[in-house]
Amino acid sequence: MATVYRTASKVAWPTRKQAVFGSPLEKTDLAKFLKLQDPLVINENAEHWTDRGAIGKGHDWETQRGKVRQFVRFEIPVQPLPVDFIGYLLALFFSRESASTNGSGAYEHTAKFNSLADRPEAYVTSLAVLEDGEDRCLQDVACTGLTLRGQGTNRLEAGGSFVASKIGDTLSGYSWPAASALRYLYNYAGTFTLDAADRKTQLQDFELSLEAGIDTDLAWRKEASEAERIYPALWPYTPERSMELKISLLAEGGDLAAFRSAQQAGTEQAVVLSCLGESIPGTDPADHDEVEISVPKAVFTAVDYSYGSGLLQLDLSLEGRYDSGLQGPVSIKTTEGSTEEYFAA
Repeated sequence: MATVYRTASKVAWPTRKQAVFGSPLEKTDLAKFLKLQDPLVINENAEHWTDRGAIGKGHDWETQRGKVRQFVRFEIPVQPLPVDFIGYLLALFFSRESASTNGSGAYEHTAKFNSLADRPEAYVTSLAVLEDGEDRCLQDVACTGLTLRGQGTNRLEAGGSFVASKIGDTLSGYSWPAASALRYLYNYAGTFTLDAADRKTQLQDFELSLEAGIDTDLAWRKEASEAERIYPALWPYTPERSMELKISLLAEGGDLAAFRSAQQAGTEQAVVLSCLGESIPGTDPADHDEVEISVPKAVFTAVDYSYGSGLLQLDLSLEGRYDSGLQGPVSIKTTEGSTEEYFAA
């Protein structure tokens, strides 16, 4: 693969998905604006064939070259992101969102894994980026991996890996949306329960890693026209998807022995972890921006410990088993006040 790196700090995103793969959204749909603290890094891949070593040429040097396939990968580095954009990335990653308005008047967005039979391919969307002084469109964007991270007294951070079919032409005459107030969430506000026991005073850090199971090698289909042959036709899901939750907490008496025993026995633990932000205007009773992670049947895959400042710190790694109520291992709810539905028709 030949690699051409690009970077972009300005991103505009929509509150809808593309109707079909290959048809990017209109520039008027790209109406939400965000300037990233750490720029996204774009890797435009092009794979070529050559005739080097072909029989009958009389020499072994290349004289012909052509494209086999081309697509785009890009990364949003893990960094503090506002709650509405985190909710959007979660909906895009899971290709699913259950949107509702709660009793306080806040918008709730619940995302979780789908069965492959119900959704064999990923939702796709379009993003506008400012790259090298030009407004460009990334089309057929899907999220292949997502990370949520909370550390100490920091804001909730998020980032991920993405694929797109191509970087479109310059968005001629595009007007960037006006910047809105950024509403963040905080690691040291919210809840943390482990097997129904309140342990929020012990929690130090956490990191949730999600992999969507998209296989890019299966993204090309023969029905594409010759002109479009080099570009992918869909982003297919496979069973190679996963989740891992890492938690660091200060131990209390008996914790190490109890967690070791639970790991060895494969004991299921219900985990609920949330991060809170600002009060949402217009809610009654007052509600707050929030991201809540729920893993009903978590099991320990590793229990490590260390001593710092004379205190015992436990580092726990957990995976989620299938839960029939969720039809998967994890559910993530975003509560906020700006977007009624991320994937509106």
